[in-house]
Amino acid sequence: MADAIISWISGPVLRARCPGGFRLSDAILVGDGKLLGEVIRVSDTGIVAQVYEDTTGLRPGDRVTGMGQPLSIRLRPGLAGRIFDGLLRPLADMPGDTIQSGMKTEVHDRLAFEPTVRAGDHVGPGQVVGTATMPNFTEKVLCPPGVSGDVISVVAAGDYLDNDPLCVLRAPTGEEVPVSAGSVWPIRQPRPTKQRLPHAEPLVTGQRIIDMLFPVAHGGRAMLPGGFGTGKTILQENLAKWCDADVIVYVGCGERGN
Repeated sequence: MADAIISWISGPVLRARCPGGFRLSDAILVGDGKLLGEVIRVSDTGIVAQVYEDTTGLRPGDRVTGMGQPLSIRLRPGLAGRIFDGLLRPLADMPGDTIQSGMKTEVHDRLAFEPTVRAGDHVGPGQVVGTATMPNFTEKVLCPPGVSGDVISVVAAGDYLDNDPLCVLRAPTGEEVPVSAGSVWPIRQPRPTKQRLPHAEPLVTGQRIIDMLFPVAHGGRAMLPGGFGTGKTILQENLAKWCDADVIVYVGCGERGN
């Protein structure tokens, strides 16, 4: 961890003096309220950072503390059907109608876990180690990227928190690695993929003009260009309501999507 002192601040952007110890995209905690932010520039004399919360009251001289790791979120079962801010903080669980200063993400869900591996099995990145049943969905629990090894032990079927160790692997180095339902992942780092599958069937959107003239494939991508007020958001809402997809992830930013 590293410390810095704010020398200039305007809105969500600040400059801070420090002798070193910070890296690009590092997570930081700012001021007495420990507001969450991210380093966006590093120089010989200091850093420039963006704070992702209301910075009212911050001033030169306040302390910036580096967390020693990239700005990250916790990916886990149970995200579907809920509303979060951009840093995966659950908005339904916050007190009041606005995000509180220093609001953290340490909220762990309880899930019903059913293992699909046993001691002695070998598992690799992306391999299923069990299923997690939530109130609305049953999701697969995967071995996280970069983790592989032989299963030493696995818990019995039952209810666990998403950060509880569900199985323990012996890595090729001999190290014992616990695997839970959730894992922390840097927001700037793309998730690894093994291969891209070919498109095999259309995505039925429920909008006849799209399905006939501008068909979209399952697993494909589409873009909705248009000026202000031309109906892009309304069309997105219709696609989310009527298309033959099991899960809809809507990311709203600015304008009416806000």
